[in-house]
Amino acid sequence: MGKDGESTGLFKRSTGKYGASDDNKSASDATKPETSTKKARGSNWFQITLLVFLGLIGAFMIYYNKQLTTIEKELNADENRINKLEDVIHQQGEIIAHFTNNTVTNEDIMKSVHKLNSTLYQQANAVNQRMDDQASNISSRLSNTENRMNSIIAKAQKQIHEEVISVKSKVDAYVAVTQDQFSTENHFMLYQVAGTFVLVGCLVSFWHMSSHLRDFHEPFVQRKILAILWMCPIYSVTSWLGLVFSDQAEYFGIVKDFYEAYVIYTFLSFLIAVLGRGNRKAVVDLLAKHADHLQPPIKFCGYCYPVEYENDRDLANAVLLQCQLFAMQFVFFKPFTSVTTFVLNKANYYGAGTSATDYRSPQFYLMIIQNISVFVAFTGLLKFYHAVADDLAWCRPYPKFLTIKGVVFMTFWQVRSYSKNGNV
Repeated sequence: MGKDGESTGLFKRSTGKYGASDDNKSASDATKPETSTKKARGSNWFQITLLVFLGLIGAFMIYYNKQLTTIEKELNADENRINKLEDVIHQQGEIIAHFTNNTVTNEDIMKSVHKLNSTLYQQANAVNQRMDDQASNISSRLSNTENRMNSIIAKAQKQIHEEVISVKSKVDAYVAVTQDQFSTENHFMLYQVAGTFVLVGCLVSFWHMSSHLRDFHEPFVQRKILAILWMCPIYSVTSWLGLVFSDQAEYFGIVKDFYEAYVIYTFLSFLIAVLGRGNRKAVVDLLAKHADHLQPPIKFCGYCYPVEYENDRDLANAVLLQCQLFAMQFVFFKPFTSVTTFVLNKANYYGAGTSATDYRSPQFYLMIIQNISVFVAFTGLLKFYHAVADDLAWCRPYPKFLTIKGVVFMTFWQVRSYSKNGNV
């Protein structure tokens, strides 16, 4: 019991002791944060102040080093100037010493003058040499520049010339194409117009021919008429084909020349058939009635050996035969001269001449022969027509003959006009 009471008392005392210490501890813990916060703030201000101070010290050191460097450079420059001035003073002192000690003689002066002259001469030579070098350098540079400029100009001129030629060729090609287009359109229009007239002419001729064929009562005469009427279709078709196929125009021209010769003789045969109805003796008898104004036939040796005719019928027979021969020779010479001229032109052979109209070319003489042959044929036709004009008045042969020659004439000049224009 006694021990338990002591232990209880001790426990109470200890409890009271420890309880008091706990209170003190809690009070001290409450004051500790305030103290630590104050210490932290004080340490931060100290660090900031130290950093600012160190920064100021660093800036001052940098500025001081720059000032020292500048001062050292100035001192070095002043020292160099002082050294130069000392050298100059030393040289001047030597000169003054020479003059004050009377040690300068004329020989020294002359040596100095010669030295100066030689120095000046050397300097002048050096300057002249440099000037010559500069002049040669400038001249070479100018020459090189001139050569480069000339080459550039030549190249530019060449390029411009090539461009001009290119543009010109393009323009010429465009103009040629445009002209070809216009020419094609014009040719097509020309072909249409010419074809229309060819078609109309052929239709009219075929209508006349069909009329004769329906009323074929005089075969001997109407065959001659049909042969003459065929001239319009043949001439119109060959002319139109020569216009369209210009390279083959000369071949179609030969066909026209052949048929022209045939038509001229056929026309004379037509007149004879109209008068005699196929009987040549009847025509001779009719001519004999007009013997009073019949001219005798032309003889090559007629002036040396004149021919006497027994009666009017013999004279009429000779005149008719001569008219037929005059027309027949044209049938031979016209195709011959046309074919020969065509062959010579195709072979580009002009003999000693340069063109078909040159008097030294064979074509020129063939043209003369052709014209003489035409003249002789017309002479025979006119002579026959003059003798029987009254008997043929009812059928009006003269306008018919003019129509035939009009077709030949117009076709001839049509070809010539297109030849000048380069179309045929």
